[in-house]
Amino acid sequence: MTTIPATMRSLIAPKKCSPVDYDVVDMPTPMIKRPEEVLLRMRAATINTGDTQFAKGMMDMLRKQEYPLKLAVEGSGVVAAVGSAVKNLKVGDEVYGFNMDKPVPPNPQAGFASEYAIALERFLIHKPAHLSFEEAASFTGLVITALQAIRRGLQLRGEESLEGHTVYIPGALSASGSLAVQVARSVFGADKVISTVSTLKMTLVEQYLPGMIDQLVDYQKEDVRKVVGKGTVDFALSTQWGTFDESVALLKPDSGTLISIASIPTKETARGLLGDQMPSWVGWLLDVSQLWYRWKLRGTAIRYEFVSGSPNIREDMEAAGEILALGKIKAVMTVVELEDVDEVRKACERVATGKGGLGKLVIRIAKE
Repeated sequence: MTTIPATMRSLIAPKKCSPVDYDVVDMPTPMIKRPEEVLLRMRAATINTGDTQFAKGMMDMLRKQEYPLKLAVEGSGVVAAVGSAVKNLKVGDEVYGFNMDKPVPPNPQAGFASEYAIALERFLIHKPAHLSFEEAASFTGLVITALQAIRRGLQLRGEESLEGHTVYIPGALSASGSLAVQVARSVFGADKVISTVSTLKMTLVEQYLPGMIDQLVDYQKEDVRKVVGKGTVDFALSTQWGTFDESVALLKPDSGTLISIASIPTKETARGLLGDQMPSWVGWLLDVSQLWYRWKLRGTAIRYEFVSGSPNIREDMEAAGEILALGKIKAVMTVVELEDVDEVRKACERVATGKGGLGKLVIRIAKE
């Protein structure tokens, strides 16, 4: 049995800062404090935009953050110890998952980009043997979000699949876009998939997403609205800020459906995320912001909804796990080593700005 050390290496934001100030330092190894908790020896973790936003203090108006802040809420690893109430996992099991609930606790410190981390059993699932730890980590939350977003859009349409439909998902090689494209095609049967990438990535799409995209547009050289044609798309999934207007223009005005995972949430959605921590004035601002979206959709019958991914829904987590086990989607990721601090900082900066990255950022904690 492997001895659990008193300290571990961990990627942290030492203060309210941008990725340039992130560091890898020695931290106390977390201990199991609740019977349903699992101690993981981490092998890989992912950094999301939200991680960089919390580290920079962008959410301080809603919730003050404590520092040093251990980073990452998603990843994969090996079970090192289990609480007394854990039933389906044992020491040595290879798992992937996250440690993020809704409403978000006052100061969540999952710290998956560490040699050890704590997670609740219900947020973990066994890793398929054919997947590497890095691949499993890259899939964790975004596959669930893509499933939930597309399924919600189909519910609005009164349909069960995307068969016979043209689908627009921008950002083919972004973290969210690369997985959403595959879920739309391989899980929901989209007939035609349209997407965008930058000039430098045009030649990479078929390498990473073979056979997934029917029409690819270089958004730096061409206007997707002119290339694709207005009013020609049935279903759009907006995975990036700034793509709302083009999605509306592309959709059929009398029957299109737009689901966004990158826009301003409704008051109800935000309350589900923050719970009683959400100030009343924030709810008022969110209500006002929805008027902007309604104005953008004026004169159309386009169905629109913002979806905040809920990876804490166990049924959806298991559905995503089945998709991975069947090999229906493949990982698109950039992998950096935990101890290569300079590369970690650069890669996290690309996540923070949303520019220059390729797929999901995965930090490899251990190679063994």
